[in-house]
Order: sequence, then C-alpha cells, then structure tokens
Amino acid sequence: MSERPHIAWSVRALKSGAAFALGLFLSAIALHLVGHPAAEKAALLGVLALIATPAISLAATALEAWARERQTAVLALAVLAVLSVATALALFMSR
Repeated sequence: MSERPHIAWSVRALKSGAAFALGLFLSAIALHLVGHPAAEKAALLGVLALIATPAISLAATALEAWARERQTAVLALAVLAVLSVATALALFMSR
C-alpha cells in the first residue's frame, strides 16, 4: 500500500478559489440589490475565479507531486493543457 500523497497546496487552492468566488457572487448580489453598476463586474470576476480555480489547483498538484510522483504531476499538467485548450476554444467559438 502506497503512502497518501501530500496535497496541501491543491486543497488550499480549491478552498481559497471557492471562497473568493463566493465572496464575489455575494458582493454582486448585494450590489445588484442596491442598484450599483459594479454588480456586473463583480459577477464577471466571480465567474473568472470559478474558471481559474481548477486550473490553479491542477498547477499546484503538479508542483506538489513533481518530486515524489512524477506520473501524477504529468497527468495534472496534461489535464491542465486540455482544460486550457477547451477554454480557449470556447472563448474563440463564442465570438
């Protein structure tokens, strides 16, 4: 049985990204309720935070696992590459 991998950075990235996005969405709702024009910008930043969180977590996983588990690190980088290409295609196709 192998040792459980150390994934502290990955978990921190997911938790902080989710908390940041939640804060932005709550701010957007509050700003919308009072009629402030910055509500749309706060909501957009929240969406960008949600999109960026998995990518940041995958990068953290790759950095953490590089020394101990090279296969895990390479897999995280491969998933990050696929996610990047899919995001770029989605943005390109929407124009």
